[in-house]
Amino acid sequence: MAKGSHRAKPSRPDDDLLIALLAGDSGISRRGLLALRSLRMRQREIMSGSRGALVKIEPRPQAPFLDLGQVGRDSPLAADYHSLLVLELCRDFPEHAGALQALLDARRAGLDLSILAAALWQEFGQDEFFKSAETHNCDPHLLAATLWLALKPLFESVAAAFARHFDLPQESPDCPACGGPPWARCDKMLRCAVCETTWQADLPGPWRDAEGPQPRGAKRRYHAQNAQRIVDLDETLFTQAFDTGPFIELLQILERPSVDRSPVA
Repeated sequence: MAKGSHRAKPSRPDDDLLIALLAGDSGISRRGLLALRSLRMRQREIMSGSRGALVKIEPRPQAPFLDLGQVGRDSPLAADYHSLLVLELCRDFPEHAGALQALLDARRAGLDLSILAAALWQEFGQDEFFKSAETHNCDPHLLAATLWLALKPLFESVAAAFARHFDLPQESPDCPACGGPPWARCDKMLRCAVCETTWQADLPGPWRDAEGPQPRGAKRRYHAQNAQRIVDLDETLFTQAFDTGPFIELLQILERPSVDRSPVA
């Protein structure tokens, strides 16, 4: 007699489908979506290949435990990650190769990425980027966006390593590892927009559906009182999802008619 059938596990969506669901309404072109996929694949390769060569961390005594400004500042790999990212963008967006190459030229001329990596987490960090851009003749927005994406695999790897060795407190509205905001939710599980850590917590409403078509399994919602946004994902998507927001911000810069190499008067 045949055994009772088991419930089939949901199949893993491919990267193209995942990106289409998460970034399909962003307004970036098909080329931009393909570049997003390529950049995420490169981040995964970096995370896979750099284990054990990240940075020494000094956790805080209570959540959020990680100071990602310190992590970005002290990592010897941040500059290499940034070079890999910028060179890949030069291949994908040759019309902006001059503005992108200016970022590498600025580093050769003395631009200190470690200071800027820490500035990403400071209240007046934008001033630091504009000051550095003015000194080194490069686009401050492009500089900040590329550095953020270059550091993201570092942040994810450090947070994942930390979570393997320490129990993270639950029921926090923000990420217990790094303090970042949640960008996605699946039942009571939340995912951090910065380091992709998952934890359990309630996000009290009132939540409203965002306007426009809603992709199946990835419903966009917003908080009616504080305008916080969240994406409600089904279990299959939540397991491998990542915040596409920083990628979209960078690609929107690159899809402008031109990127000014000398934007600061």
